[in-house]
Amino acid sequence: MKSDFKSSSVIALLCTMLFLLISGIKAEAAPYNMTQEDSLVTQLKNTQEYNVKLDILFKLSTLSRGKDYKKSLEYSNKGFTLADSFDDDINCALFKLESGLTTYFLGDYKETMELYFYALRIFERHNHSIGIIRTLSNLGAVYDRVEAYNKAIVYYNKCIAYFNEMPFDAKQEYLKYLSQVYNNLASAYEKLNNNQEANLYYKKALDVGQSIDYPQIVGSIYNNLGKLEVKNQNYDSAKEYLSKAINIREEINDTEGLAKSYYFLSDYYNKINRIDSAEWAALQSLKLAEDKGLLESEQIAHMFLYEIYEKKDQPYKALNEHKLYKQLSDSLLNEQRMSQIAQLQISYELDKVEEEAEMDKERMKFSFFIVLVILLAILVVAIMGLIIYRKQKSKIKLENKNLELEIDTKNKELTTNVMYLVQKNELINSVAKSLLTLKQNLGSENQLMIQKIVQNLNAESDGELWNEFEYRFQMVHTEFYKKLRSLHSNITPSEERLAALLRLNLSSKEISTITHQTIRSIEVARGRLRKKLNLTGTDINLVTYLAEL
Repeated sequence: MKSDFKSSSVIALLCTMLFLLISGIKAEAAPYNMTQEDSLVTQLKNTQEYNVKLDILFKLSTLSRGKDYKKSLEYSNKGFTLADSFDDDINCALFKLESGLTTYFLGDYKETMELYFYALRIFERHNHSIGIIRTLSNLGAVYDRVEAYNKAIVYYNKCIAYFNEMPFDAKQEYLKYLSQVYNNLASAYEKLNNNQEANLYYKKALDVGQSIDYPQIVGSIYNNLGKLEVKNQNYDSAKEYLSKAINIREEINDTEGLAKSYYFLSDYYNKINRIDSAEWAALQSLKLAEDKGLLESEQIAHMFLYEIYEKKDQPYKALNEHKLYKQLSDSLLNEQRMSQIAQLQISYELDKVEEEAEMDKERMKFSFFIVLVILLAILVVAIMGLIIYRKQKSKIKLENKNLELEIDTKNKELTTNVMYLVQKNELINSVAKSLLTLKQNLGSENQLMIQKIVQNLNAESDGELWNEFEYRFQMVHTEFYKKLRSLHSNITPSEERLAALLRLNLSSKEISTITHQTIRSIEVARGRLRKKLNLTGTDINLVTYLAEL
């Protein structure tokens, strides 16, 4: 019974230590820091950046695991919910891995398995190397913990096979994981009493650990090799391995590891009947365990001392050690029960949190649906508005085109009428000239009559011409005079008429015919009009300027 107890206790301690290592957590956890947690919570509240939030939640999950498993799980679940809302598969899997570490320490191995398999499916889908290696190894550690050693070996071997298929550079980066997996695999074979395979993989683990200067794992492997050699009764090599383990653990100040090495050294001395040395080593282990509060190591040290004092025929001391061992067994059992109660309480509270999170998720979905409906309604209205706008624009464009066509037609009619008036005026002028020529051959009475006829023709033609012109021009160019007067208030009526004739793009000769002025007079008048319109000294064409009014 004693040897059974020793084996199961030692195996449990080693399994926990190795699992901590492969999970990327030091076996001797850093002390909990409330100030650091408060600082991280404040940072979390004050940031909106996705990646910063994820990083803080990972830190909070790891930090709080050393003090409050419930908090650790809450932070992991928050991280998962955040990553899930962004469809970030890899970080979803990493947070499931975080939750799995916590449920492992709570002893909820069923939940741990579900979390790890969830993470593994995602990591394999995305070929996420480090995630696959960590998860396969952690699955092996869980099977190891529930004493399904053959299953544990399967997962450790899967992990090694995956590692061997990785590119060379990636292998170099993850060598420390390979060393730990070899160590775990060896431990599983040892528990199945396959000492030959155990020795083979411990040495493989040692080679890798030494190649990357990883003293924590090297110290652990030397300790395991020493223990195995004691079991195989190879006492010389056992002493050598255990001494090396103690030296390394003293160098790196690994108190927990030293406590283990000393009680294995005590077992070694006990096996070769060096009882005083066995007592000394067990007491060394007990002192270290008591200083550090390592209850399981204290328990094992008392168990070894109980056997030693029985061998030394010191019944009172043996009885006292057995009492102390029994007290620690009860304490550990109570801790285990309290852990189970805490686990049930946390599971209940987390179920409530998950229900609330699910409700929040549903509310978010509903809000998203409402927003989507509103956006779709806005989009429909916008599309309808665009269609109406385009139709209106087409209608206006068509109307403008028709208007332009109408104006162009009226312009042509106006120009035709003006040209007709010009021709008519030219005819009247021609008749007037002929009458004036005829007048010279007539008597004075007839000359006077002819002169009156000529004056009446000129007066009649000018009045008729300008009245007709003004009427038709303003029908086409309704705003021309208004704009011209608003821009140039000092313009004269004769300049307005000249501007109107130029707006119709009439030549100086045509204007001369209409106004009974010489072409030279028209050119001078054009120059004065340019000056009046402030176009002198510019490259702006007078006709172009007037056409834009």
